[in-house]
Amino acid sequence: MSISNASGTNRWLRRAVVAATALSVAVTAAGCSGSGEKKETASPSPTVSKSADPQAEAKAAVEQTYRSYWDAQAKAFEKVDVRDTGLEKYSFDQAYSKVLADVANMKIKGSAMRGAPQIKPEVTAVSLEESPKKASITDCVDVSKWTLVDAKTGKELELPKNRLTRFVVSASARTVGDEWKIVELTRQDRTC
Repeated sequence: MSISNASGTNRWLRRAVVAATALSVAVTAAGCSGSGEKKETASPSPTVSKSADPQAEAKAAVEQTYRSYWDAQAKAFEKVDVRDTGLEKYSFDQAYSKVLADVANMKIKGSAMRGAPQIKPEVTAVSLEESPKKASITDCVDVSKWTLVDAKTGKELELPKNRLTRFVVSASARTVGDEWKIVELTRQDRTC
């Protein structure tokens, strides 16, 4: 970029900033005019009271995040794509990267998942005193109606007969900013 183009760009940028500032001042001034008209004001919105039990409130938020994480994961495995599933909203760290790796592996193999797992999570611990806040979840996951299929044909692929279709999962959640996110899942090789 030549110096004359750079200075022309800088002039254009300064003009845009001046115009935006002028528009902002005009809008603010119009809103503050003392026309004497009495404007109807909205009644104040009702205040939301804090929960009497912050632990219960946190447990409910963690459980909802966990359920949403599994919904997003099921969508990603069905589409064989994590985009527009909400996965990044509900997961972080190992839990997020594990789904990314699984989706990439499924894409390479030409497979997808149909259906959804059945879950029964229980938030077993919440620590609100730490920063970030942390929580633990134990779950019994049933994948008997979550089937592996050929992504092109939709034909069900055969899985080992002796595989566990119901198993225990331990999960960890923590806050990222003010939002709970699932950060780790560990499948245990035992039935539930």
